[in-house]
Amino acid sequence: MSAATAPAISPNPVANRLRREFHIDGIVQGVGFRPFVYGLALRHGIAGYVLNDANGVTIGAEGSPEQLAAFARELRELAPPLSRIDHFSDRELPLAHGPDYDGHFHGQFRIKASQQQSSATVAISPDQGMCEACANDVANPNDRHHRYPFTNCTHCGPRYTIIRRLPYDRPHTAMAGFAMCPRCAAAYENPLDRRYHAQPVSCPECGPHLSWRSGRGDALAEREDALQAAASALQAGALIAVKGMGGYHLVCDARNKQSVARLRTLKRRERKPLAVMMGSLAEAKLHVTGCEAEWQLLASQARPITLLRKRKNDDRPSKSQLTTAPLAEGIAPGIPYLGVMLPYTPLHQLLLDACAIPLVATSANGRGSPILIECEAVIRELGSEIDGILDHNRPILHPCDDSLVQWAGRRRQTLRLARGYAPCTPSLQEAVNLPLLAVGAQQKNQLALAFGRQRIYSPYIGDLHSLPMQSHFEQTLATFRDLYDLKPELLVSDRHPGYLSHQWAKSYCRDQGAIHLEVQHHHAHLLGVMAEHDITGPVLGVAFDGTGLGDDGTLWGGELLLADVKGFTRVAHLKPFKLIGGEAAIREPVRQLLGLLFESYVVDETSALDIPAIKQLPAERIRNLHQLWQLGRNAPYTSSIGRLFDAVAALLGVIDTPDYEGEAGLLLEAAALQLAPDEVPFPLAFDLSQSAEGPLQIQWAELINTLVSERRKGSSTASLAAGFIRAISNLVIALAERFPGYPVALGGGVFQNRVLMDQLVPALEAAGRQVLTSETLPLNDGGIAAGQLWFAIHHLATHQPVTTGCATLSES
Repeated sequence: MSAATAPAISPNPVANRLRREFHIDGIVQGVGFRPFVYGLALRHGIAGYVLNDANGVTIGAEGSPEQLAAFARELRELAPPLSRIDHFSDRELPLAHGPDYDGHFHGQFRIKASQQQSSATVAISPDQGMCEACANDVANPNDRHHRYPFTNCTHCGPRYTIIRRLPYDRPHTAMAGFAMCPRCAAAYENPLDRRYHAQPVSCPECGPHLSWRSGRGDALAEREDALQAAASALQAGALIAVKGMGGYHLVCDARNKQSVARLRTLKRRERKPLAVMMGSLAEAKLHVTGCEAEWQLLASQARPITLLRKRKNDDRPSKSQLTTAPLAEGIAPGIPYLGVMLPYTPLHQLLLDACAIPLVATSANGRGSPILIECEAVIRELGSEIDGILDHNRPILHPCDDSLVQWAGRRRQTLRLARGYAPCTPSLQEAVNLPLLAVGAQQKNQLALAFGRQRIYSPYIGDLHSLPMQSHFEQTLATFRDLYDLKPELLVSDRHPGYLSHQWAKSYCRDQGAIHLEVQHHHAHLLGVMAEHDITGPVLGVAFDGTGLGDDGTLWGGELLLADVKGFTRVAHLKPFKLIGGEAAIREPVRQLLGLLFESYVVDETSALDIPAIKQLPAERIRNLHQLWQLGRNAPYTSSIGRLFDAVAALLGVIDTPDYEGEAGLLLEAAALQLAPDEVPFPLAFDLSQSAEGPLQIQWAELINTLVSERRKGSSTASLAAGFIRAISNLVIALAERFPGYPVALGGGVFQNRVLMDQLVPALEAAGRQVLTSETLPLNDGGIAAGQLWFAIHHLATHQPVTTGCATLSES
């Protein structure tokens, strides 16, 4: 690779010149950092060089003390928008090298070729959405990138999904097979061009191109004709696959209820919400409402799927205001939110412009399978069910799903960490002395690694319930092991022996002689929040989720923990109740409801309750379930608030059989939001009881009995649902009052409930409490690996034995 050189700089007298070496790590490759340094050096009259190495960027700089001081200051203050400086160091070098003081730098500033090293620590940038400058190029008829679907520069485009190895240079990416034309090569070699060393740089002459294929894979059209064929098919109601940046989407007209229904059948997704891609922010505002912070999230360069409130029927635009028909009701049935994203590649923007309709865009994979990245796989798995494939010939090396975010509790919540945000690479202040790997949970799995001063959180992987997903887990791990030449020597997993991630870690440690640590699930939830805020505790941790294995062998999920990085003390929890049928109860919430009701009612009384979910059950079945409950046969105890949500949803008749995880909570939230302006939530409350020994118990019996009674009296579903959510909020506030002085950390999937968070966070802050939540990391099980890693880092730092669950922390 040729080195770029600036014109010679007239040297000042030797007495007035210094030579310094700067080293910068963080996200400093693939983001225009070297040309930024080059331009800065020219502006300040600095001689020297800049180069990429496997650990970041190294700069040799020579100039007057004043020039070097200004240069160093602006390196930090004016860094490119996609870069992130984690560590900045400099040292003075001897001025003389050879016969004269200027013999080494020759009075010039150069961009040197990247240095190869055996191992790397540089942070990989996530893929980024199209920048405004590239959008303008695509729209400009006089620009050579006009209507080119793969236009990018150093400020946007793919990174993670196309990299083979570090350092991040074109021969190490999926673009290695595309030889640059003279004009692209000139831009690539010019440090003053924004496409300088933009590794995916290309144009219609030399870069990837589109193909329109049948479901069987037959090539039907190329380039612009392919785009127009796909757009025409979508306008006609077709269901197609579109190859994007990190995988294939299934795409259809979001207004066409038949097309949406067909997509649902193919995905085997009866009610789970689908995301909609809209052509502009203005179009999105016709269908959803939001605050300024939500619009900023939606329009940010990461371009995440953003959950926004649907417009109410009486607030929807008139037909004259809408440029297209309303969205199909089947996109997100029964819930108040719609997942919206804006186009993040030129291809998506061109397709939306050509269609002039909003498009459902969901990952092209079935349940239990990872996102597809190869056309052959799309043809094999979906070809007979779809009408075409908008394909292209730039390889996707690593799959990456779309990120999912919302605004709740006056802050961002990340529900899925992926494109635009991941790999997420926060640095460490102190280096770890062993390579660490945290393997995450069974559901919403993500990986976390640490080596040197680098942490890496992988993109979202998914639920590890199938062989294809287990293979995806191993392939994602192999990606990072290969990129960083990494062999983990300490692994940390959840304690649940049934988790695939636990089993894999245990097997790896046995085969490789590595150390294996285990961290309790809810402690890991809270540690993930602490890791995001770089604190070690102690905190008052509220961990409310579905289920996780507790230290006493029961299934926890409604826990109050005094926690730090060494361990925790369980100071309160929901009174346990039985899940009749174990896993079957999660699929059939009425079983969870019966597990609660059998505590207060005999079988005949239970059968006679005026609750639709119970009335539809034959009396004999209720007796059989009661017998299972009595015997405790396959009826494990749980203290889960998430399961309590399921039971209340069944009691109030808002759910029968869930289609997806968290649906019961979302439907209760939807019911609560139907509360009329003049109606107040029904006043429900939990009781707290203190046993002679052990933690506080959160008593639910009176609350459940009140709901049964009020349901019989005809109280509105909206009032009771809103009352239940407010009772959860009031419970957390009451618990926090009993343990003053600690920051309150909220972790677990229950806190994805926006109604709950919008009540709880302001109330805690008004009471003077510091509230810690996950904002950039998922607060659901996607954040478990980050918490596991935080535990392992501090286990190494203190060299203490593993004692999660048995640290002694006194009540304040």
